[in-house]
Amino acid sequence: MPNFTTANLVKAQAIMTQMFNSGELRYRQPASFLQFVQNTDIMIPSHKQLRTREDRTVEANYFARSQRSLQSARAHNHTGARGDSSVLTPSWDVYADTFKMSLKQADNSVYSIEQQLAHEIGQVIANFAEGLETAAVDYLFNNRSQVNTYGSQGSFNGTQNSFEIAEANEDRGVQIIKSAMDFNKYQGMNYVIFCDTILYDKFEFFANQGSGNSQNLTFQYSNTTFVKSIGLDAKAAGLATPYTKGLAIAVPAGMIASLDWIPQQNRQGIVTKENVYGSLINPVDGLVYGTHSYEERSNETASNGYSQDVKTEMEVSIDIALEHAPLTTANETPLQAFAIV
Repeated sequence: MPNFTTANLVKAQAIMTQMFNSGELRYRQPASFLQFVQNTDIMIPSHKQLRTREDRTVEANYFARSQRSLQSARAHNHTGARGDSSVLTPSWDVYADTFKMSLKQADNSVYSIEQQLAHEIGQVIANFAEGLETAAVDYLFNNRSQVNTYGSQGSFNGTQNSFEIAEANEDRGVQIIKSAMDFNKYQGMNYVIFCDTILYDKFEFFANQGSGNSQNLTFQYSNTTFVKSIGLDAKAAGLATPYTKGLAIAVPAGMIASLDWIPQQNRQGIVTKENVYGSLINPVDGLVYGTHSYEERSNETASNGYSQDVKTEMEVSIDIALEHAPLTTANETPLQAFAIV
């Protein structure tokens, strides 16, 4: 039942031990989303100031690549083309979670109103962790490149939009991924490789075949960060031809970002006659979230409160724009998918 009625003192409900609570209240850490957050201010450092309201468009200009074949002779009347630039327009989505409490709901409970509020906020934090992780994995998968020019040690499947590596070569999978990224002109970079659980476990195993083992495979793992993106398991299974031996998406470090934003009223802590705008720092991702609350007179006897009560509706929200470094080649992105087949 809602509003902590199971903890009503009339029923002499004992408080569950912290160990038991940890099983019921567990949530998954947003490992993929946190990789986006680490690069928040790389692409548009001043986006929080530029975006003054939800309906204001923000644009980021960048130079476009002018790629030409070299000529074989000098000319007295040579003519050239002009360079160009392009624009990235971030797209923000609102993520929000709501809950409510009443002034008198803790009067007859083993939990104080402060404990109940802390619990509710904790659940909001957990919901954001799992919800934003899902959003990050969806973004990685849905924006994987449809172009990969590497043609050795495997082949690019244009239907699945993945470079496929034979299972016989999976122990050199990271090395092949790096060669493919290098061939696509991402040479000399650090890479973040988001893996489903199958490929993460394989890479972790191979990475620990060091000099004391019959095979030393550790040479290929330098300059690489591996992220266990559990949501990729379902993505791999949901393809027209499912990948059952492992799927990963490799990204050059610094080429993805999460642009966060909340309205200025939340940043300023505006209080009106009926509304309270505020903010809180999420301890999981370190971002500042907006809070909003308002009160209503209410009979809360059905929700562990009382007849002359005050209900408070609360919302926690944040705007997030997940972005990758833009490319002018049609259907090409820095997010390259790899699969073991």
